[in-house]
Amino acid sequence: MSEKQPITEDLLGKFLAQETDAQESALVENWLNQDKEHQKELDDYQYIWQKVASLKEEKNVNVDMAWNKVKSKMDLPKEAKNVKFVPRKQVFFTPFRIAASITLLLVAGLLAILLSQRNTEIISLKTTNHTLEKTLPDGSIVFLNTNTTFSYPTDFQQDTREVSLNGEAFFKVKRDESKPFIIHANGSDVKVLGTSFNVRAYDKNVRVSVETGKVQFKNKAKQTLLVRGEEAEFVADKDTIRRTLAMDKNVFAYKTKIFVFENSSLEHIIKVLSEGYHTKILLKNDRIKTCRLTTKFDNETLPNALNVIAETLNLNITAQGEKYIIDGNGCSQ
Repeated sequence: MSEKQPITEDLLGKFLAQETDAQESALVENWLNQDKEHQKELDDYQYIWQKVASLKEEKNVNVDMAWNKVKSKMDLPKEAKNVKFVPRKQVFFTPFRIAASITLLLVAGLLAILLSQRNTEIISLKTTNHTLEKTLPDGSIVFLNTNTTFSYPTDFQQDTREVSLNGEAFFKVKRDESKPFIIHANGSDVKVLGTSFNVRAYDKNVRVSVETGKVQFKNKAKQTLLVRGEEAEFVADKDTIRRTLAMDKNVFAYKTKIFVFENSSLEHIIKVLSEGYHTKILLKNDRIKTCRLTTKFDNETLPNALNVIAETLNLNITAQGEKYIIDGNGCSQ
């Protein structure tokens, strides 16, 4: 062995696994004492080693594929660093030592991506009785409806832009053909390159409505491609995706505050307004549920909209705290 021995990635891996012999341990310790930056590199490997426990339980990890992918992303120097060391004895690498070294190196390689993402924080947004608009790191815009939880990374470092949704949100995704935008929503996945659409996912029955562009909607083996003006819903109890070519005109109303009703029943109108304005509206008797109305509200206040309905259908509106009650004698059909 020469006076200079390289500090390689597999040697650091063996050191952390306590698989080095006395000579190799002394070599690493001598290297650590030479420069404070060396300790930082070992700390980085220590971080990797702490994460390896979670991968040990994985039974379907494709090691070769993962290693080929991360080779170019390793943070350690491409050229081995050299330190002076006078060996006390010659070391022979047996097949067992070589196999152990390769295994340790592959594990470190699998987790190198985790190391590169140490500074990538996951942000979680949550709304209760309010809405919220947020611009994501890639320039995409998301508008959250009430009672919604949305999570995303501070930086989209991988080959995809992946976020999670539980609730409802309108997305305007900035186009990037090299990085598909994927939303994980209660068991369903929505994949786009750049478009605008709405996802309603308060439970397993996830609904996707497309305003512009194309959207891939998938749940397990079921999937469909939606274009502008189309809508689809995953029906959990039937394990199927149900497609509708005519999208509900008020699906974006919670964001735009534009409501359109064409010969709609009062029961349907009140349901849509209640959701759009996040206010409880009650019909006092069943006789008025079937009253029908054609109208449009464009950024109107809820009291004004209800007054228009009351005047048109000869009904009475009563405000009780934070809710409204509608009553009347019914409508002539």
